[in-house]
Amino acid sequence: MLPGLLALALAAAAAVDPVAFPGSTEAKDPTGRYAVIGSAPGGTHALSLKDLKTGIAQPLLSYGRSAMVLWAPDGNAIAVTDRVNRESSSVKVFVPARPGAPVEIGAELDRSFPSMPERTGNRHVHLEAVRWLDAKTLRFRLRGYGDRDPGGFDLLFDYTLGGSVRRARSV
Repeated sequence: MLPGLLALALAAAAAVDPVAFPGSTEAKDPTGRYAVIGSAPGGTHALSLKDLKTGIAQPLLSYGRSAMVLWAPDGNAIAVTDRVNRESSSVKVFVPARPGAPVEIGAELDRSFPSMPERTGNRHVHLEAVRWLDAKTLRFRLRGYGDRDPGGFDLLFDYTLGGSVRRARSV
């Protein structure tokens, strides 16, 4: 196989499909070490991270209407899109080794792009995890509409774990 085709085949094999909650009960990481478990205690939707070797589960977050879980291909990070309500959604990135310290993608976007009228001048603004480009880089979308952009907007960005946000060139 040609080197370029081999790289493409490996990238396709490493792709992980998003898992929707509620609806699913778990989303296993690609390496089989962890699973994100969904529950609804007392009517509140919640996600926890379970170590499949020890059986120990730790709370990740309570979420709004629905959540989408997307594992990094190496199982060392989880992007969770929280569809808070009809008007907004957010993205958090969790590292299984430190599940209580998520990265807020909205805050990272604000740090890298402090003046974004799309976020402040519209009523419906959604951040959504799209896919992992590799084990360290998350592609996410900022989309919405409102007073500033009545026709809507749809922007793509890449977040590098422990790094910053940059605009993406294409889907």
